[in-house]
Amino acid sequence: MTSIQKKMALCKQCKSKVPSGANICSICNNYQDWRRFIPISNTVLALLTALVSVIAIAVPSIYKIVHKPRSEAVLMMPSVDGTTLRVVAVNRGDAPASLAKAWVDSQYLAAATKIRLRNDSQAIINPGSQLLVFDIIPLLDEADSYRSSLEILGTLIKNKPTPRTEIRFLVMQSDGRSAVQAILLDSEQLFSLLRANSDRCSAIKIVNFENGCIGSGSPLK
Repeated sequence: MTSIQKKMALCKQCKSKVPSGANICSICNNYQDWRRFIPISNTVLALLTALVSVIAIAVPSIYKIVHKPRSEAVLMMPSVDGTTLRVVAVNRGDAPASLAKAWVDSQYLAAATKIRLRNDSQAIINPGSQLLVFDIIPLLDEADSYRSSLEILGTLIKNKPTPRTEIRFLVMQSDGRSAVQAILLDSEQLFSLLRANSDRCSAIKIVNFENGCIGSGSPLK
């Protein structure tokens, strides 16, 4: 009898006898540990759990209503290989941006030099990253391109500054913001561009403004 009494305790709420160490009183269903200080019934606790679940489901929908998607697109990691230009477009936003324009600003190449995006659908810069490939098309024929490459080679050999040549891009964000980004071509890249354009034009039989192999003394056929 004495050992049984030692294993029993009084409920901290209703004072009924409960086994020592019990978590819940079997008479009043109240907790015997720290949870008894929280005045929440099981019904209220279940309702709160349901409310939290509803809020967790509703928050994304509410966010979509109040949040206006916007783009944050930039161009980076340019690579020039002959007449081919590659850049990586990165959009850290949650809306598409667009590449509105690409052009040359140069003290050497004609302003009419074309910067042509190979795949027009890539002018839309979706969230994430993508590779953009451009063709650089100077309005120079085979002979002019070759002579120009020798001029640039001369500046390299004599360690003279090369005429400034930049390729510029107009990037439009989804909210109307715009920014111009520029890529500066160094002497080696400009030499490679001119020499590659000379090789390209040597394989073209009918020259026109579309292929850009138009230069001084080149008849338009």
